[in-house]
Amino acid sequence: MRKLYIQPYNQNEFDLKNRLPSVEFLNLTSQAPQINGDWLTVPGSDGQQLNTLTYGATTVTLSLLIRAETMSAFRIAKNELQRIFYQRQFIRLRSTLEPGRCYWVVANPVDITPAEGSSWGAVSLTFTNPSGMAQSIVRSDELPAEASQLAYGMNLPAKDLSYVGKNERFNIYNPSDVAIDPYIQHHDLIITVTGVGSSFTLTNATNNTSIKVNSSLASGQTFKLDGVIPSINGNTQVDTDFGNIKLEQGDNDIRLSGLSNAKVTFSFPFLYF
Repeated sequence: MRKLYIQPYNQNEFDLKNRLPSVEFLNLTSQAPQINGDWLTVPGSDGQQLNTLTYGATTVTLSLLIRAETMSAFRIAKNELQRIFYQRQFIRLRSTLEPGRCYWVVANPVDITPAEGSSWGAVSLTFTNPSGMAQSIVRSDELPAEASQLAYGMNLPAKDLSYVGKNERFNIYNPSDVAIDPYIQHHDLIITVTGVGSSFTLTNATNNTSIKVNSSLASGQTFKLDGVIPSINGNTQVDTDFGNIKLEQGDNDIRLSGLSNAKVTFSFPFLYF
Protein backbone atom coordinates (compact mmCIF):
# COMPACT_ATOMS: atom_id res chain seq x y z
CA MET A 1 0.00 0.00 0.00
CA ARG A 2 1.23 3.47 -0.88
CA LYS A 3 1.77 5.72 2.10
CA LEU A 4 2.29 9.45 2.56
CA TYR A 5 4.38 10.70 5.48
CA ILE A 6 4.00 14.27 6.73
CA GLN A 7 6.24 16.16 9.12
CA PRO A 8 5.16 19.64 10.20
CA TYR A 9 8.04 21.95 11.11
CA ASN A 10 9.64 20.97 14.44
CA GLN A 11 7.16 18.12 14.93
CA ASN A 12 7.20 14.35 14.49
CA GLU A 13 6.48 12.66 11.20
CA PHE A 14 3.19 10.76 10.85
CA ASP A 15 1.39 8.55 8.34
CA LEU A 16 -1.58 10.41 6.80
CA LYS A 17 -3.63 7.19 6.71
CA ASN A 18 -3.35 6.85 10.48
CA ARG A 19 -4.68 10.38 10.93
CA LEU A 20 -7.37 10.17 8.21
CA PRO A 21 -8.46 6.60 7.36
CA SER A 22 -10.96 7.87 4.75
CA VAL A 23 -8.20 9.52 2.68
CA GLU A 24 -6.25 7.44 0.17
CA PHE A 25 -2.82 8.57 -1.01
CA LEU A 26 -2.48 8.25 -4.79
CA ASN A 27 0.69 10.03 -5.90
CA LEU A 28 3.35 12.61 -5.07
CA THR A 29 5.11 14.26 -8.02
CA SER A 30 7.46 17.18 -8.58
CA GLN A 31 7.66 19.59 -11.47
CA ALA A 32 10.72 19.46 -13.74
CA PRO A 33 13.72 21.57 -12.66
CA GLN A 34 13.10 25.26 -13.34
CA ILE A 35 16.28 26.60 -14.94
CA ASN A 36 16.54 30.39 -14.86
CA GLY A 37 19.15 32.07 -17.04
CA ASP A 38 20.66 35.51 -16.53
CA TRP A 39 21.42 36.71 -20.06
CA LEU A 40 23.46 39.67 -21.28
CA THR A 41 22.53 41.42 -24.51
CA VAL A 42 25.44 43.25 -26.12
CA PRO A 43 24.33 46.08 -28.43
CA GLY A 44 25.52 45.45 -31.96
CA SER A 45 26.20 41.74 -31.32
CA ASP A 46 24.08 38.78 -32.32
CA GLY A 47 22.38 36.68 -29.68
CA GLN A 48 22.95 36.84 -25.95
CA GLN A 49 25.70 35.87 -23.54
CA LEU A 50 24.98 33.68 -20.54
CA ASN A 51 25.99 35.11 -17.17
CA THR A 52 24.60 32.57 -14.69
CA LEU A 53 22.09 29.74 -14.42
CA THR A 54 20.04 29.08 -11.30
CA TYR A 55 17.32 26.63 -10.31
CA GLY A 56 14.02 28.21 -9.37
CA ALA A 57 11.19 27.06 -7.12
CA THR A 58 9.12 24.10 -8.29
CA THR A 59 5.60 22.83 -7.72
CA VAL A 60 4.97 19.56 -5.89
CA THR A 61 1.58 17.92 -6.50
CA LEU A 62 -0.10 15.60 -4.03
CA SER A 63 -2.99 13.47 -5.34
CA LEU A 64 -5.52 12.18 -2.80
CA LEU A 65 -8.90 10.43 -2.84
CA ILE A 66 -11.39 11.18 -0.07
CA ARG A 67 -13.82 8.29 0.41
CA ALA A 68 -16.22 9.55 3.05
CA GLU A 69 -19.48 7.80 3.90
CA THR A 70 -21.44 11.03 4.34
CA MET A 71 -21.10 14.69 3.41
CA SER A 72 -20.50 15.50 7.07
CA ALA A 73 -17.60 13.04 7.11
CA PHE A 74 -16.27 14.59 3.89
CA ARG A 75 -16.28 18.06 5.45
CA ILE A 76 -14.49 16.73 8.53
CA ALA A 77 -11.79 15.16 6.33
CA LYS A 78 -11.49 18.40 4.34
CA ASN A 79 -11.09 20.49 7.49
CA GLU A 80 -8.44 18.12 8.85
CA LEU A 81 -6.47 18.21 5.58
CA GLN A 82 -6.50 22.00 5.67
CA ARG A 83 -5.41 21.94 9.32
CA ILE A 84 -2.50 19.65 8.41
CA PHE A 85 -1.25 21.37 5.27
CA TYR A 86 -2.01 25.07 5.66
CA GLN A 87 0.72 25.88 8.15
CA ARG A 88 2.66 29.10 8.75
CA GLN A 89 5.87 27.05 8.49
CA PHE A 90 7.36 24.53 6.07
CA ILE A 91 6.06 20.97 6.11
CA ARG A 92 7.95 17.91 4.92
CA LEU A 93 6.38 15.46 2.48
CA ARG A 94 7.67 12.04 1.49
CA SER A 95 6.09 8.81 0.31
CA THR A 96 6.79 5.11 -0.05
CA LEU A 97 7.25 5.76 -3.78
CA GLU A 98 10.62 7.41 -2.99
CA PRO A 99 11.10 6.79 0.73
CA GLY A 100 14.62 8.21 0.89
CA ARG A 101 13.68 11.61 -0.55
CA CYS A 102 11.56 14.39 0.87
CA TYR A 103 10.30 17.87 0.01
CA TRP A 104 10.09 20.87 2.33
CA VAL A 105 7.11 22.80 0.99
CA VAL A 106 4.43 25.43 1.56
CA ALA A 107 0.81 24.73 0.54
CA ASN A 108 -0.93 26.61 -2.25
CA PRO A 109 -4.68 27.39 -2.04
CA VAL A 110 -6.72 24.56 -3.58
CA ASP A 111 -10.45 23.99 -3.04
CA ILE A 112 -11.33 20.52 -1.77
CA THR A 113 -14.73 19.53 -3.18
CA PRO A 114 -16.59 16.22 -3.67
CA ALA A 115 -17.92 14.89 -6.94
CA GLU A 116 -21.42 16.12 -7.77
CA GLY A 117 -23.98 14.27 -5.66
CA SER A 118 -21.31 12.26 -3.88
CA SER A 119 -19.37 12.24 -0.62
CA TRP A 120 -16.25 11.12 -2.47
CA GLY A 121 -13.75 13.40 -4.16
CA ALA A 122 -10.36 13.30 -5.85
CA VAL A 123 -8.14 16.28 -5.13
CA SER A 124 -4.74 17.43 -6.34
CA LEU A 125 -3.12 19.65 -3.73
CA THR A 126 -0.18 21.76 -4.90
CA PHE A 127 2.77 23.01 -2.89
CA THR A 128 5.61 25.41 -3.56
CA ASN A 129 9.07 23.91 -3.08
CA PRO A 130 11.26 27.05 -2.76
CA SER A 131 14.56 25.19 -3.09
CA GLY A 132 13.48 23.47 -6.29
CA MET A 133 15.07 20.26 -4.97
CA ALA A 134 14.23 17.11 -3.10
CA GLN A 135 16.63 16.14 -0.35
CA SER A 136 17.64 12.99 1.49
CA ILE A 137 15.82 12.34 4.76
CA VAL A 138 19.13 11.71 6.52
CA ARG A 139 22.21 13.91 6.66
CA SER A 140 25.60 12.72 5.49
CA ASP A 141 27.07 12.41 9.00
CA GLU A 142 24.31 9.96 9.95
CA LEU A 143 25.90 7.46 7.59
CA PRO A 144 26.74 4.61 7.51
CA ALA A 145 24.51 3.93 10.55
CA GLU A 146 21.37 5.18 8.75
CA ALA A 147 22.21 3.82 5.28
CA SER A 148 18.96 1.83 5.29
CA GLN A 149 17.08 5.15 5.10
CA LEU A 150 18.47 5.74 1.61
CA ALA A 151 17.23 4.00 -1.51
CA TYR A 152 18.01 2.93 -5.06
CA GLY A 153 18.32 5.83 -7.49
CA MET A 154 20.08 8.21 -5.10
CA ASN A 155 23.47 8.04 -6.89
CA LEU A 156 25.09 6.02 -4.13
CA PRO A 157 28.30 4.08 -4.88
CA ALA A 158 28.64 0.40 -4.03
CA LYS A 159 30.62 1.09 -0.86
CA ASP A 160 30.07 2.34 2.67
CA LEU A 161 30.19 6.12 2.87
CA SER A 162 31.86 7.96 5.72
CA TYR A 163 31.77 11.71 6.24
CA VAL A 164 34.33 11.85 9.03
CA GLY A 165 38.02 12.36 8.25
CA LYS A 166 40.86 11.81 10.73
CA ASN A 167 43.84 12.05 8.40
CA GLU A 168 45.57 14.84 6.55
CA ARG A 169 43.89 13.67 3.35
CA PHE A 170 40.54 11.92 2.89
CA ASN A 171 37.62 11.67 0.47
CA ILE A 172 34.12 13.11 0.82
CA TYR A 173 31.53 11.81 -1.65
CA ASN A 174 28.64 14.00 -2.77
CA PRO A 175 25.91 11.89 -4.44
CA SER A 176 23.70 14.92 -5.09
CA ASP A 177 22.52 15.99 -8.54
CA VAL A 178 24.28 19.33 -7.94
CA ALA A 179 27.39 20.65 -6.23
CA ILE A 180 26.90 21.64 -2.58
CA ASP A 181 27.73 25.35 -2.53
CA PRO A 182 27.06 27.19 0.75
CA TYR A 183 28.52 30.49 -0.52
CA ILE A 184 26.78 31.15 -3.85
CA GLN A 185 23.74 28.87 -3.55
CA HIS A 186 23.34 29.01 0.28
CA HIS A 187 23.20 25.21 0.50
CA ASP A 188 23.12 23.53 3.89
CA LEU A 189 26.66 22.40 4.75
CA ILE A 190 28.04 22.17 8.29
CA ILE A 191 31.70 21.28 8.83
CA THR A 192 33.03 20.65 12.33
CA VAL A 193 36.71 20.30 13.21
CA THR A 194 38.40 19.19 16.43
CA GLY A 195 42.11 18.90 17.14
CA VAL A 196 45.02 20.89 18.52
CA GLY A 197 46.98 23.59 16.71
CA SER A 198 47.76 27.30 16.53
CA SER A 199 46.13 27.56 13.09
CA PHE A 200 44.92 25.22 10.35
CA THR A 201 43.80 25.09 6.73
CA LEU A 202 41.02 22.94 5.25
CA THR A 203 41.09 22.56 1.46
CA ASN A 204 39.03 20.82 -1.19
CA ALA A 205 41.75 20.07 -3.74
CA THR A 206 39.10 19.00 -6.27
CA ASN A 207 37.91 22.56 -6.81
CA ASN A 208 40.50 24.61 -4.87
CA THR A 209 38.05 26.02 -2.33
CA SER A 210 39.52 26.39 1.14
CA ILE A 211 39.37 28.13 4.49
CA LYS A 212 42.34 29.13 6.65
CA VAL A 213 41.68 29.53 10.37
CA ASN A 214 44.24 31.72 12.11
CA SER A 215 42.72 31.27 15.59
CA SER A 216 44.17 28.50 17.73
CA LEU A 217 42.21 25.36 18.49
CA ALA A 218 42.74 23.63 21.83
CA SER A 219 41.74 20.22 23.12
CA GLY A 220 38.02 20.20 23.94
CA GLN A 221 37.22 23.00 21.49
CA THR A 222 35.24 22.59 18.26
CA PHE A 223 35.52 24.73 15.17
CA LYS A 224 32.26 24.91 13.20
CA LEU A 225 31.72 26.27 9.70
CA ASP A 226 27.95 26.57 9.29
CA GLY A 227 27.65 27.47 5.62
CA VAL A 228 30.04 30.43 5.59
CA ILE A 229 29.78 31.38 9.28
CA PRO A 230 32.74 30.21 11.44
CA SER A 231 32.68 29.73 15.20
CA ILE A 232 34.66 28.07 17.96
CA ASN A 233 32.53 26.65 20.78
CA GLY A 234 29.73 29.00 19.65
CA ASN A 235 31.90 32.13 19.59
CA THR A 236 31.85 33.70 16.10
CA GLN A 237 34.86 35.92 16.81
CA VAL A 238 37.15 33.70 14.76
CA ASP A 239 40.09 34.92 12.66
CA THR A 240 39.82 33.38 9.17
CA ASP A 241 40.61 34.33 5.59
CA PHE A 242 36.82 34.37 4.88
CA GLY A 243 37.13 31.20 2.82
CA ASN A 244 34.55 28.48 2.31
CA ILE A 245 34.30 24.87 1.15
CA LYS A 246 32.28 23.74 -1.88
CA LEU A 247 31.63 20.06 -2.61
CA GLU A 248 31.52 18.95 -6.24
CA GLN A 249 29.39 16.07 -7.45
CA GLY A 250 31.06 12.74 -6.71
CA ASP A 251 34.46 12.47 -5.05
CA ASN A 252 36.10 15.41 -3.29
CA ASP A 253 39.78 15.33 -2.27
CA ILE A 254 39.83 16.97 1.18
CA ARG A 255 43.11 17.99 2.82
CA LEU A 256 43.80 19.29 6.33
CA SER A 257 46.99 20.81 7.64
CA GLY A 258 48.06 22.38 10.93
CA LEU A 259 46.28 20.16 13.47
CA SER A 260 47.18 17.11 15.51
CA ASN A 261 44.59 14.56 16.67
CA ALA A 262 42.24 16.03 14.07
CA LYS A 263 38.68 14.98 13.30
CA VAL A 264 36.64 16.62 10.53
CA THR A 265 32.91 15.95 10.02
CA PHE A 266 30.88 16.98 6.95
CA SER A 267 27.13 17.21 7.53
CA PHE A 268 24.70 17.98 4.68
CA PRO A 269 21.56 16.59 3.06
CA PHE A 270 21.88 15.16 -0.45
CA LEU A 271 20.00 17.19 -3.08
CA TYR A 272 18.07 15.79 -6.04
CA PHE A 273 15.92 17.06 -8.93
